[in-house]
Amino acid sequence: MECGIGLSQARDLVEATHEAARQAREALRGAPQGALVVSAGDPIPGAGSIAREVLGCIPVVGGGSAGLITDSGVVSHGVAVVCFRSEEWVVQSACAGSAAVAPVAAADRVARLILSGRPNRRRYPRGVALAFGDGRTAQGVGPFGSRWREIMGPKLKSVVSLVPDAQALYCGAVRDTGPISVLCLEGPGPVGIGVGSGWTPLSLTCTATRTEGSLVHELDGRPAAEVYAEAQPGSTQDPTRFPLGIALPEDQWLIRNVLAIEGTSLRLGADLPAGTEVRVMAASTNGLQHATQDAAVTALKRLEGQAPSAVLVVEGAARRAVQNGSGRREWEMIREQVPAGTPLLGWLTASELVPGGSGPVTLQNGTVTVIAFP
Repeated sequence: MECGIGLSQARDLVEATHEAARQAREALRGAPQGALVVSAGDPIPGAGSIAREVLGCIPVVGGGSAGLITDSGVVSHGVAVVCFRSEEWVVQSACAGSAAVAPVAAADRVARLILSGRPNRRRYPRGVALAFGDGRTAQGVGPFGSRWREIMGPKLKSVVSLVPDAQALYCGAVRDTGPISVLCLEGPGPVGIGVGSGWTPLSLTCTATRTEGSLVHELDGRPAAEVYAEAQPGSTQDPTRFPLGIALPEDQWLIRNVLAIEGTSLRLGADLPAGTEVRVMAASTNGLQHATQDAAVTALKRLEGQAPSAVLVVEGAARRAVQNGSGRREWEMIREQVPAGTPLLGWLTASELVPGGSGPVTLQNGTVTVIAFP
């Protein structure tokens, strides 16, 4: 796999898209087979078409972000373009479209569009799916993930960056992408993916006894905000530092950010069904950075000895925010793991769907995902 990355902070985001696409094409030193477009700042209507004006009529997928992560820090206004090319890999794009709004319908449509375009008719594709979705995908993550895995199989690893604005999804010349757009890279070699968290439990287990979507009214039959406040060592003025965690196998955690305290209730970054057992979580800078380093090491190890052609990083914006300015060091730790000169780019998400062990993707609010391409 050959990869080229371009980044522009031009004030006009259309101009920035053109410039980033030119840079990525030049870095690739040839015509790309597919591309990602990730923006920071206002959504760019028709970003896929704009990038195609430079890159040609190729699969182009992408979306908005809370910021682009670079060697110079977090960029809050700009556009990044990642181009891919390989004689052995097949690159395809698809989106759900305006008619496929329900999560299961969206997963079904996108998966079947990708499968129909495969020149290799093996039972399941192998590679990675890089996708961008909006709140509709987040709300239906269970049915979406199950249906996606049922059709695409276990060999395709998927990472979905979720954005709050439905207009911030890009897919070629399609104006209404629906709830999700996907760039699928299928090939013979492994793609290394490592997922890190770094949160640790702060309180004893309690049960969400009354919830309403993402609003938690009661924990253990008491006002949720009271139980939450008692579990913290200090003030609850910054709830993003203390998310709720749901235990998963192998000492892993499903993280749900506390976005706000609304009266006696907690507003989370995703739905929490009643009856779910949770713990209040906390994080230290060292813990988060160690988890990031582990994710990078894991991703590179899964390349089975191959040097990475590029590394992408997807991180929850809330996770980055709790590091109190030490995010630069976290980035340096990733850079230290990859060979010198390896193209490296990241972006911040509202939340993310990441590989969940041997099962389907899981919705997370506070992880970092490192993706290493062979």
